[in-house]
Parts: sequence; structure tokens; C-alpha cells
Amino acid sequence: MAANDKVNNLEAGGQPIGRQLSVQLTNEQFERLYLQPGGQASKGDLSKRLGNPTALGLISFLLCLTPVSCFLMGFGPSAAASNTSNAGSFFLIGGVGLYVAGLLEFILGNTFPFVVFFSFGGYWATFGFINSPQQALTSAYATGAESPEFNAGIAFYLLFWGVYTAILFVASLRTNVVFAILFFVLDIAFFLLTAAYFQLSYGNASYAGTLLIAGGAFAFMTTLCGWYLLVVLLLGATGFPCPLPVGDLSNFLKKKNT
Repeated sequence: MAANDKVNNLEAGGQPIGRQLSVQLTNEQFERLYLQPGGQASKGDLSKRLGNPTALGLISFLLCLTPVSCFLMGFGPSAAASNTSNAGSFFLIGGVGLYVAGLLEFILGNTFPFVVFFSFGGYWATFGFINSPQQALTSAYATGAESPEFNAGIAFYLLFWGVYTAILFVASLRTNVVFAILFFVLDIAFFLLTAAYFQLSYGNASYAGTLLIAGGAFAFMTTLCGWYLLVVLLLGATGFPCPLPVGDLSNFLKKKNT
């Protein structure tokens, strides 16, 4: 994919080049532009010999979050309880897929996507465990899924995922606009779902239902950003001559040279 970028840190013969260049992005450069903060280069040449794992991480995340967001919004006859039917995919697609993608990002030296994929792999594996019928976690409570203790526990879990996602959002401000929006709306989704489960713990089911729908809507907006990034990555990987804009932020908040 051809790109017309202003290159400020490219070195040729030990000297920086500060002019307009037309360059052909390699697969590893393409990945860094979209997910690695500041467009930092990987160390070594593994990225030249291995495939790009970023698309695998994205699709593993999206194939879990997209149906969950639809369940939360109550599309068709679905409801939040429909998550149980997808428990297997949370383990095998969300968990395993994101762990594999994260491990490969680690091998390539891409710290930020490695942390994102590995942590969310753990999230989906945990989500699958919670919703697995075999675990029957709610049976440990006298009132089952309506137990205040159970719902408060879920609320606190989601609360700190919201805190973590806020940190990821700040870090993503050095990647691209679409990725930053993805984390921003996902963070809102986490906090709305936190509020929903706190309301359930207080017995306010009607308020909780509204908050769950709102959280599902923001989660769905997250998936729209993710699907767009996936299309961009796959088209770029297969050499389609139609690059889609993502809004490069690699120079945003860049440290000034002294």
C-alpha cells in the first residue's frame, strides 16, 4: 500500500530526512502505524519473516464482543442470558485466539498490542467461565443470579476493567483515531455495565435494564471501529490498492527533540 507520509525520523546514512516521501509500507510498518504507539519499530527482523498477528487478535475480540453487544441490546428474542450459549466461543475464540495473537505480538516486540490482546484474552476466558453452565457460579448464592453479592462482585470487576481501558485509551492516542475511538467507547460501555450491575445489586432491575441496553449500544459502537480496522488490515495485507483512512496519531504528543 502506497502512502504519502511526512517522515521525520527515517535515517539514511545516519542522517535524518525531513521531507515528503512516497513510500511502500511493509507489513510490519503497516502494523506499527495502526496499533503500535508512536509507530515504534520492532527490534530484530522477525517481523520480516513472520505473519502479522494483529488481524487475528482483532477478529478474536470482535467475534465475542459483537454477539454480546447484540444480546445486551436485546436484538430479536435475545437477552443478556444468551451469553451462556456462546460460552465455548469465549474460551476458544476470545481466550485462545487473543492469547495466540498476543504471544506473537510479544515475539515481534510490539508491547502495546501484546498487552491489549493478552489482557482481553483473559477477559473473554473469564467471561466464558462465568457464563459456563458447568460452573454454575450463581448456585453458590441463595438467590442465584439475583444475589446482591454476586452482582456487586461483577460490578467491581467491570469497574476496574473500565479503569484499565481508560489507561489504554490514553496510550492509544499515539496510534490512530479509529483505535482511540474504539477504546473510548469501550470504556463508556464498561462504566455503563458497572452501573447496571450495581443497580442489580440494589434490586433496581428496571434501571439496570436500561443501563445494560446503553452499555450494549456502546459495546456495539466499539465493534464497528474494530470491524473497520480489521477491513483496513486485511485489505492492506492482501495488497488492495484502496487504502482506507484511520487517522495516524503517531506524531501526537510527540516528545520534542532537544
